[in-house]
Amino acid sequence: MPKKYSDEEHAKKAAYANAWRLKHLERIQAYERARYAVNPEKKRARAQSYRLANPEKYRAKDAAYRLKNLEKLRAYDAARYVANPARVTHTPEQSKANNATYRRAHPEKVRARKAADRIANIDEYRARDAAYRAAHPEQMAEYGAARRARKANAPINDFTAAQWREMQAAYDHRCVYCGKRAKGHLTQDHILALSQGGSHTLSNIVPACRSCNSRKGTRPPPIPVQPLLLLDGPL
Repeated sequence: MPKKYSDEEHAKKAAYANAWRLKHLERIQAYERARYAVNPEKKRARAQSYRLANPEKYRAKDAAYRLKNLEKLRAYDAARYVANPARVTHTPEQSKANNATYRRAHPEKVRARKAADRIANIDEYRARDAAYRAAHPEQMAEYGAARRARKANAPINDFTAAQWREMQAAYDHRCVYCGKRAKGHLTQDHILALSQGGSHTLSNIVPACRSCNSRKGTRPPPIPVQPLLLLDGPL
C-alpha cells in the first residue's frame, strides 16, 4: 500500500505539532491535570500497566534522568533525611553500604545496566571520559601500562605512578640509554620485555626516550643498566 504522506510531509507535520504544543503548553497541561483529577486511579493504572510492559525503556529513561540530575537527587535525599529523619528508612551511609552490597551480589546485573545506560547516553559518557583523561594524565598512563602488562600476562604487575615519578626524578628526567633529558616525555622501558616474560615492576623498568625505547624493542638493553631498587617498597 503506498504511503499517504512522504517522509518530508511527515516531518513537516511533526514539526508543526511540536510547535503547536509548545505554543499552547499551559493550556495542554491544564487540560491534562483536569482529566487526571476526574479519574486518577484509572490514569495511574494505565501508566503502571504501560511501565510494566516496557521495563527496559523505563530503566534506561530512569538511569538517564538520575545521571543528568545526580547532584539534585543527592541534595534532595540529604534534605529529606535532615527534615524527616524518622521517616527515612536508611541514612545516606546505610544506603551507600546497601548499594555496595547489592553491586557485589549482582555484578552481572549492574554491568548490564551500566552498559545499557552508556549506550543510551554515549555522547555524554564520551565527553566525561575525555574530561577525566585530560585532567588525570598520570593515572591514565599508569592504567594503560598496567593494562598492557595484564594482556601480556606479566608475572608481576605492581609498578605505581608514584614509583614512576620518583624514578624519573632520580634519573634527572634523562634517558638511561642516550642521556638525553626529556622531562614529561620519557617512556617506561622493560629491561626484559613483557612479551619475553618480563614483569611490570620496579626492578624491570628504566626510563627511556621514545626513540631509544623504539629501537630497543623486545631485544636486550643496548648498554648495561641497573634499575633503582632503592625505590622498592611502599612510598
